[in-house]
Amino acid sequence: MAKFDDQIVISHLQNKWGSQHPCTMCGKGPWNVHESTYQLTEYNEGNLVIGGPVIPVIPVICGNCGYTVLVNAILAGVVKHSTSPDKEVLK
Repeated sequence: MAKFDDQIVISHLQNKWGSQHPCTMCGKGPWNVHESTYQLTEYNEGNLVIGGPVIPVIPVICGNCGYTVLVNAILAGVVKHSTSPDKEVLK
């Protein structure tokens, strides 16, 4: 598992979300940054895709209700992008 300095993610979220950002499900919190990165892979009808695209994500979990959001680890600054980025679709 890829570990990282959670303060990098916390600073990123405070910059993007602001210092007070209640949970969208329960209206409370607090938010907790999970200590590991995970990856999303392309779905292929349940078959393992080898060598396909991967999106590294960090779970951010509401400490009250458990609602979980996934934050892109590249944009949060904890994982370096090693290949050319995906095409920008929306501006």
